[in-house]
Amino acid sequence: MQHMERIWRDFKGVWIPKEIWTSSTLSLMEKVLFVEIHSLDNERGCFASNRHFADFFGLSDRQIRRHLVALKKKGFISITMLNETDRIIRAIGKFARVKEPQLRELRDLSATLAEQLSIHGRRLSTARPNTPDRNVHGGRT
Repeated sequence: MQHMERIWRDFKGVWIPKEIWTSSTLSLMEKVLFVEIHSLDNERGCFASNRHFADFFGLSDRQIRRHLVALKKKGFISITMLNETDRIIRAIGKFARVKEPQLRELRDLSATLAEQLSIHGRRLSTARPNTPDRNVHGGRT
């Protein structure tokens, strides 16, 4: 465990829900990995890498992948690939930070926005509205 990436969080300790701790379908490693994912999962999800988990638990990347697949198959987490290397992991079901109705609402809003932008021939931009050639009121300088 030489180079563990540090992900800042308001960490006060670990609490394992009774349903997770007493689950006969989860291995001990799956239980603690789920709790670590849950503690890192916020409104945007958990972005921790397999390397983070491997370093944190003293396991190999392969072992972490195996446990993540098991948690996904058992319905405790979802994994959304953003590209070839980046992903979002979320606790789902009863332990989800963002509940399903809110998630559906966000997906619908995102789809509507994407549709409206494509109708107007625009692409979603991350540029700030007050670019250097505009003043605070939106007029040219």
